[in-house]
Parts: sequence; structure tokens; C-alpha cells
Amino acid sequence: MSGIVFVAVMLLCGSSVLNAQGVAVNTSGSQADPSSMLDVNSNTKGVLISRMTTAERNAITAPAEGLTIFNTDTKCFNFFRNNGWYEWCGNCIAPAAPLAGNNGPLCAGSTLNLTASTVPFATYSWSGPNGFTSTLQNPSISNVTSANSGSYSVVSVVNCNSVPATTNAVITGPVSSAFTWNPPYPGTGNAAVFTPALSGASYSWTFQNGNPASSTVQNPSVTWSSGGTFDVTLTVTQNGCVSGTTTHQITVTNCSPGSTGFSYTGSVQTWTVPTCVSSITVTANGAQGGGPIGGNGGQAIATIPVTGGATLYIYVGGQPTTRPGAGSGGFNGGGAVNALPCGGGTNDGWGGGGASDVRTSTSLTDRIIVAAGGGGSGYSGRVGGTGGGLTGGPGVAPYGTAPTGGTQTGGGLAGVYNGVYAGAGALGTGGDAAPTSSMCIGGGGGGGYYGGGGGYTSSGAGGSSWVSYPGSTNASTNAGTNTGNGSVTISW
Repeated sequence: MSGIVFVAVMLLCGSSVLNAQGVAVNTSGSQADPSSMLDVNSNTKGVLISRMTTAERNAITAPAEGLTIFNTDTKCFNFFRNNGWYEWCGNCIAPAAPLAGNNGPLCAGSTLNLTASTVPFATYSWSGPNGFTSTLQNPSISNVTSANSGSYSVVSVVNCNSVPATTNAVITGPVSSAFTWNPPYPGTGNAAVFTPALSGASYSWTFQNGNPASSTVQNPSVTWSSGGTFDVTLTVTQNGCVSGTTTHQITVTNCSPGSTGFSYTGSVQTWTVPTCVSSITVTANGAQGGGPIGGNGGQAIATIPVTGGATLYIYVGGQPTTRPGAGSGGFNGGGAVNALPCGGGTNDGWGGGGASDVRTSTSLTDRIIVAAGGGGSGYSGRVGGTGGGLTGGPGVAPYGTAPTGGTQTGGGLAGVYNGVYAGAGALGTGGDAAPTSSMCIGGGGGGGYYGGGGGYTSSGAGGSSWVSYPGSTNASTNAGTNTGNGSVTISW
């Protein structure tokens, strides 16, 4: 037995230094710290204490207060205190973050390769745009689109997660080479402007028989000297990614300047815009109010954008020629004179003149220009109010209150006599004259954008003209310029 003890002491002394205060275990030969019984010092190795399962720990007989072991079931330190075992697990030490990268920038359809540097003993967790997740160290995404662009994040996992590392993937496309042009059917010598669907890229245009024959600007303006059908081709490049090539055929028409006129017929007329025409200049004249001294109609002039091949609806206002009755107002909105019988002089009580307008449908709300009708003459030679202008002229009243003209925002007010009101103007229509039991002595209001008010004893007021269709240019209105029926002239 004494030999065994001697050998054990000699082995311990081979790696330790003993002194009265404690034991030093090191490779440097230094003494133990005076405060310690055991002083272990190493830059390359740690200290292992007893390792056992929970069952083995529980089999220890009469454990001492402060006895410590490492529990291999829970991976935590256990120590005995106050007749029971306590556990100390501590906090996880986060592993080093990997370095993240990718092989972009890429074009749509390519494969995106994500990379993470190696962290010892780690697994990996990726997340990114479009719902992407992966547990591979270096995952790939095939056939990418712009939806796969953005920031990708990866963490290394060794018991717990590292701080995230990120890499930004740039993916271009798919690159669109679609384009449009305006007007849809240009005429010879009239420029067509081309617009690609994708802006801010590089462009390569070719124009068959066009001038220029090619271009690299985003929105080229091109003319053709002869009519026909020609190919236009576009290739788009963005961030080094080239689109497919798009080719459209453009039809160029031999379109010469022209004009057409429309007179009063008492019904709607139609006209088809030539395919090569993108704007028209309209001169519209409203009808004069009824009677020899009805108010003159107004005039409206404007250059208006249109679409080649579209149908326009033409309403030419009429001057009333009969009275009274439901038909005594001029065609297209003139106010009527409805009293029976109709006494008084020939200048008394005539209907209002109809407006002249152009529409994109038969609805009043689709008018693109309006020339106002004049008001009908009233009692004892009262002259009807003139068609506007932007505001119609008022009626003239020997008694009571005269009606007012239509405006840009509402119909004219009705004339009043002895507490009896005539009709007020409204959108597109003049107010009717007030009836009496013995004679028709009030004038009807003129039609217009908004109609003029009807009169009672007084003449009717004029309607308003309108030239504010979106995109219109060279617009003007003139009050009281037309006598008789209205007219419309269209030129291009």
C-alpha cells in the first residue's frame, strides 16, 4: 500500500506544485494562489467535474452541502443545498455570425446562389423575400424574377442563434418590350409618338420606312411620307438584361386636311372621325330664339382631341317657327310656350332657340362643345336674351321680374309675374314660358350647356356656351352672333 501511495504522489507532482497552502496544476511551475486549495491554470484546457445522469446523481449517498456535478441528461450543472438538488444551466453563448453573400446582380430566369461562411458545429437558418426559407448553408433559387429581389438574412445555430448576417440580391426583370403609340392611325406627315411600357431603360427602335428609321430615345417621334402598314420593333435593355423583341404593325393613312358642315335637320346626325385624325376644330352656332326679335344664338369654337374611327353625334339647334304647344321650343333644348289660345302680337310669346353641340354619345353628359340658343321674344316686342358666351343674356320684362341666362354651373332663373313663375333653365334645356289663360306672352329660354330661364310677360333668357372639354385648345365663345337655325362645322 505504501508503494501505491508513493507512485500516486509522484504522478501528481509531475504535473503539479504542492505547498502548504494548496495544489497548483499548470505547465509553468508557478505556485498555487494563497487563497486556493487547488489552482488550475491553462490556456488550452479546462476543468472537468464529475459527469453523470440524473439517476446516478440521485444514487449518491448523503451528498455533502455544495456537492457539484454535471448532469448529462439536462446538460446543466447540479449542486446540493439544504437537502435538495438545484440546477444551474447558465446562458447560451451565441456562435459567430457567418458572412453572407450571393452571385447577383442577375437577370430574370437565372439561378440565385446564396452563400454563408462556415461556422464550426453550426447549422443555418435563412429567410428572405417572397416567403423564402432554407436550412442549407448555401441554398439556391432557380428561375428568379424581380419578386426574388431584396435582402436575405442568415443565422448560424449552435444551441442558440448568432446575430443575423444579410446580403442584398438584385434581380432585373422580366424586362418588358411592350409599347404603344399615339395617334393610333397617324396620317402621312403627322408624327406618331411611341411609349414603352418600361421607363428608365435602354432602347433600340427600328421603324420600317419611317423617319427616323431607328432610334435609341425612350419616346421617339416618327413620321411616314406615304401610307401603308409598317413594322415597328423594340428591344429593351435594363441592368444588362435584354428583353425579348416586340414588333407591332402601324397603319399610316393618306389623310389630307378637310372639313364637313352640318345644318339643322330636327334630329341627331352622326359623323365618323377619319382614322388618321387625332384632333378636330369645331365651330358651333346656336339657334336664334323664336320670333322676329328672338335673341341671337351664341358661338363656340375649340380644337378638341378625338380618336380616329370614333363616332360623334351632332345636334344642330333649331329656331322655333310655330307657337304655342309642346313643339314650340327649338330643337335641342329650347324652352316652349304652352299657353292656349295664343293672343297678342306676332312678337309675343315665342319658344327659345335650340343649342348646337357635338357629343361622343347621345347623352347630355357626353357633350364636347356647346353653342347656346337665344331666348324667345316676349310680350309687346321684348327682345329675347342672347345666347352666350359663357353666360346667357337675360330676358326683358315690362312687368314682374325677368329671367336670367344660363351659366357654367347652373340654369337661368325663371321670370316671375304676380307670384307666378315661369320655368327655370336646366342642364341642356331652357325654361318654358309661364302659361296664362288667354295669351302666350312670355318667351321660352334658350338651350345651352345650361339653359336660360323662361319668361312671363318677359322674353326668355339665353343659354350658356361651353368649350372646356379636357385637352381642348384654342377655345373661345361669342355671344349673340347667329341668326336663324344653328350650324356645326368640323375641320381637321
